[in-house]
Amino acid sequence: MEEIDYREIQQLLDGLLGSDLDFQAMVESGAAGESPLSWKRLASLVQSALFEELLAQKQLWMHILVLAFAAALLLHFADVFQNRSVPEISFCMIYMILFLLLISSFQTSLGIAREVMEAMRSFMTVLAPAYFLAMTLSSYLTSAGVYYEFILLLISGVQWLAESFVLPCAEIYVLLVLVNHLSREKRLGQFAGLVSMAADWSLKAALALVCGFHMIQSLLSPAADSFRNQALGRGIGMVPGIGSVGSGVTDLVLGSAVLIKNGIGAAALVVLILLCLIPLVKLAVIMAVYYLLAAVLQPVSDERIVGCLSGMGNGVRLLFRAVFTVLALFFLSIALMTALTGG
Repeated sequence: MEEIDYREIQQLLDGLLGSDLDFQAMVESGAAGESPLSWKRLASLVQSALFEELLAQKQLWMHILVLAFAAALLLHFADVFQNRSVPEISFCMIYMILFLLLISSFQTSLGIAREVMEAMRSFMTVLAPAYFLAMTLSSYLTSAGVYYEFILLLISGVQWLAESFVLPCAEIYVLLVLVNHLSREKRLGQFAGLVSMAADWSLKAALALVCGFHMIQSLLSPAADSFRNQALGRGIGMVPGIGSVGSGVTDLVLGSAVLIKNGIGAAALVVLILLCLIPLVKLAVIMAVYYLLAAVLQPVSDERIVGCLSGMGNGVRLLFRAVFTVLALFFLSIALMTALTGG
């Protein structure tokens, strides 16, 4: 299928994943029935990302532990000070240092989430022309038109949902949690929970809408295309003299186009996994670090420090959910479109 141009896709992947990933070769492997994904390479990427992020978080652990133990000592030995306000003022100073440290760490996590979402959106944007051209060549004209408009809408919707709502909600949630634990009277806990719930439910609603769309379209567009393909084949078969040959050639051409389309779909799924694998591992490690520190420090440190670290873990978990949901939206869309127009 010389009509399909992979150059723009390859240029984007060279910038995102390096030049060792050949998209066209992956498409050809998928069309030939071979697996375009190397599980050995996948395991190696997970292992290297895991250890790299653990080492990167080592310094943060030490700073948080030192500040938490310092705050605990001040409060436990408060009776030493004649002025009762000295321990509280000292705790506030330590907490503000911890506040800045955690905000800086969360901005790093936010940057990881924003960068991988932008990478997925860019990839889907350059993938769409090649994929839907292959769908058109395989004679799924109705499905190509409907799904192409849907994918463009999905890309715009994901960009708006992530940049205008979910990621700002995660930032607001973390700020509310940090401010809420500054004093013993927690007055912002319900508001922080409401913000987190709004972001969480928006992600679930987006996933439900996409699945509902594919469920409805699976009953309409592929059936119409299949009926037209059968009518075309039978019409060619009825031509005297060349009917059987023409029908066989038509089936061969359409079958080849379907294989190419399925190969592009399989290669796209692999690329999405590779794009999100390392960022998801990093976010998972950061989230686990916060939960682990909260669990370790709970017996010895002030409850405000523990609540603050637990809230940070929840904030990073919200970012993890956002990235995973965007991956699921694109992944399910490609997988279902490929399966529903598979032959």
